[in-house]
Amino acid sequence: MKISTSQVVEFLEGQRFICAQCIAKKGARYHLLTHLGREINLASSRFIHVSTRQLSAKARDMRIKKLYEIYARRKALKEKINIPELWELVQDEQALWSPGKLAELAFEQTVEPDHEAAFIRAVIDDHTYFKFREGMIKVQSPEAVKRILDQRVREAERFARLIRGSQWLEDLWSDNSLKKEKAVKELDDPDISFWISNIKDFCINGDESEQAVLVRELFRQAGLSSRTAPFNTLIKAKIWDEEENLELLRYEIETEFSKAVIQQAEALAEFPVDAKKEGREDLAGLHTFTIDGPESQDLDDALSFRKVNNEWEIGVHITDIGLQIERDTPLFKDSIQRGTTIYLPDRKISMLPEILSQGAWSLEMGTDRRALSFLIYLDPKGNILSQRIVRSVINVKERLTYEDAEARIAEEGHLFHTLHELCIARQTRRIEDGALPLPIPELVIQVDEAGEVEVELSQPGPGRFLIAECMILANLVAAQFVKNHAIPALYRSQPPPRDRIISGNETDLLANFRQRRLISKGNLGTEPDIHHGLGLDAYTTITSPLRRGLDLLMQQQITYMLARGKPLHTKEDLIKFAIYLQQGLNTAAAVCQARTRYWLLKHMEKRKDTPLDAWILDTGRHKILAVLSDYLLTVELPIIPGQRYSWDQQVKVRIKKVNARENILKMDWGH
Repeated sequence: MKISTSQVVEFLEGQRFICAQCIAKKGARYHLLTHLGREINLASSRFIHVSTRQLSAKARDMRIKKLYEIYARRKALKEKINIPELWELVQDEQALWSPGKLAELAFEQTVEPDHEAAFIRAVIDDHTYFKFREGMIKVQSPEAVKRILDQRVREAERFARLIRGSQWLEDLWSDNSLKKEKAVKELDDPDISFWISNIKDFCINGDESEQAVLVRELFRQAGLSSRTAPFNTLIKAKIWDEEENLELLRYEIETEFSKAVIQQAEALAEFPVDAKKEGREDLAGLHTFTIDGPESQDLDDALSFRKVNNEWEIGVHITDIGLQIERDTPLFKDSIQRGTTIYLPDRKISMLPEILSQGAWSLEMGTDRRALSFLIYLDPKGNILSQRIVRSVINVKERLTYEDAEARIAEEGHLFHTLHELCIARQTRRIEDGALPLPIPELVIQVDEAGEVEVELSQPGPGRFLIAECMILANLVAAQFVKNHAIPALYRSQPPPRDRIISGNETDLLANFRQRRLISKGNLGTEPDIHHGLGLDAYTTITSPLRRGLDLLMQQQITYMLARGKPLHTKEDLIKFAIYLQQGLNTAAAVCQARTRYWLLKHMEKRKDTPLDAWILDTGRHKILAVLSDYLLTVELPIIPGQRYSWDQQVKVRIKKVNARENILKMDWGH
């Protein structure tokens, strides 16, 4: 199209219509004077309308005045156009129209350039029923119009909900107590519950939340820019508390049991023990004892120890629940799905309902209980001479704490002292076969009802060592039993460490900590393989059926074989169950790791700028890794130019910045 000087054109600038006069052509662009008094250069492709009329006035001010009059006239004409009505009239006719033809129908008269331009404005502003492209107007289909109108309704609802939500946030965060109370009372309002649901999801999933953009927009609208504002909103609304465990929500971990599981558990809790009827060996007269922490309630293992025909008999008695939980029942499915009891610093999430795990199936003192008993006969050097596994009834005679056991271990000539010596001999044999015990202190975190945190390192004592070694022994015998009887099983194995830098009997904490970082990840499979960490050719776990899904499955396999001459689960079953178990274990590990770190950081918030002991774990070009002695927590430190550091060097560091909720920990060198 050839455009001469003085001709009137119209274009869009942002969302504004601009009328202009062509003054001159400069290459591919036109020099324009706009109705706003500006002069600009523009390509003709930007023009939405070119008028045939020309401005005759020569004075600049007069031309601007005339351009503004044209602009205002077109604006007034646009208001007279009924776009939906015109669309109804032409929707079944041709798809493309010239602006002039549709303008004639809209105004029902012979049109001038201003009518055409006004119609184009109306189409662009409405962008529902018609589309303006390359100088022509396309009639939208009924389907397209409906889609656009529906979207517009949703946008209107969204905007209204955004305004409603931002006002609610402002009230909730207000210093006015009446506004706060009003906001808390509005939680059941559909619009507010919509926002609560999405704020929760955003807190749990962050940028991965489907409504992340919407929630950020809500808080911007309310003038709340803090990263923690969404989380603190839920605290103010009394939905969450300050210590809310987001990991449990993120991993969708069920903290309660279904009605079907509870009903089955209640029925099983009433099932009495009948040794003769069940074909169990009566070991109720055997002196059995438990060794646990004083707070433990889910007692799934007990010990006995005596001399029989010049051999030492170690009895490991595991609460026998295998025949009680039938497969494909709600309780069985739920326990396999959960995979493990989750122990957190501030709570415990049981694999089995407490009416069973802390009641009917716990090896309480003075009560007959079903057991799967591993009776293992050793010589004085700890060599296994023979073993047998029996379904039994036991009656625990003593409940001991680790401290009680350690007092007896310390007595020369006491049976516990002898048992401890045999356990040392057993571990020595395993170390000779490549085991790496790695005696590293346990990090113990205690959180009271007020949220106060205490942290300490608990050195592994002889009582815990004795229990651990007896459980390893029973698990080894269980693995050998299922292997020798070709019973489908799930075995635990572990490849060799990526590098071996210590011997198995190393006691130095720093050396053991460094070696632990080089340990290979364990495997769970249906074929026996070497467990290099324990120094055993075959290994499974069976000693904690109240707390571990794997142990429950393995107990069922052995119990069914002993009672009915066949295993309960096929190899294919176990492969399927292993997927659930591994998922449950991975989830539990992730939750435990995150929650432990959270409470450690909470404890460290009180020690900001306090000098802390640490040792150098590794040195790199851009950072130094150190271990905090009080927490056994690995942290990063900045490089100091010209300063040299070596492995295991003792240093002083300080906490520069720490925030448990935001998972922030920044360290610096101590003064």
